[in-house]
Amino acid sequence: MELPLELTDNLIERGVVLHSDIFPDIDHGKFFVIVGVDEDFVAGFFFINSNINRAIWNKQEQLAMQYPMLKADYDFLRYDSFLCATNIITRNRKDLSESIQENRTSVVGHMKQEHLEDVLEMVRNSKLFSRIEKQRFFY
Repeated sequence: MELPLELTDNLIERGVVLHSDIFPDIDHGKFFVIVGVDEDFVAGFFFINSNINRAIWNKQEQLAMQYPMLKADYDFLRYDSFLCATNIITRNRKDLSESIQENRTSVVGHMKQEHLEDVLEMVRNSKLFSRIEKQRFFY
């Protein structure tokens, strides 16, 4: 049974963890977290990676934005991982809802509230994001 677009749109909220293959620059499905939502867009799309990218080991601001996600806390993970909150990716809500309907994107869980609050605090205090971005998506 196919869900109406309005119902799939209701699944898209701050803290939801999804898995998808909708990213053209990535050749495999990725877990990601939605951290910001407005009427038309979702933002954050912070990817969950099994390791911290070596390219940022010497970039302290970016390294500080790697939030540990433990397998013990999230049953969809195969091993301890990191949420990479170094840049904002935005997508149209409608496009994401359609990808859920097409089974290209699936909801796999939600971040624990205390972890989501930690990430929001990290993002709000980071120099990587503008004041406008912070106000629009992270408050």
